[in-house]
Amino acid sequence: MADTTGKRIPLWVYIGTVSWYLLWIGLVGVFFCGSYSGLGSSL
Repeated sequence: MADTTGKRIPLWVYIGTVSWYLLWIGLVGVFFCGSYSGLGSSL
């Protein structure tokens, strides 16, 4: 397992990906919660 091809994912890339994933989950959750409480009948 030689680290020559750069296949190892840097820590900041991993943290950034997880942060964006959690951010999108939160945005989708807030969007669905707002639509269900407000305009749930239009869905």
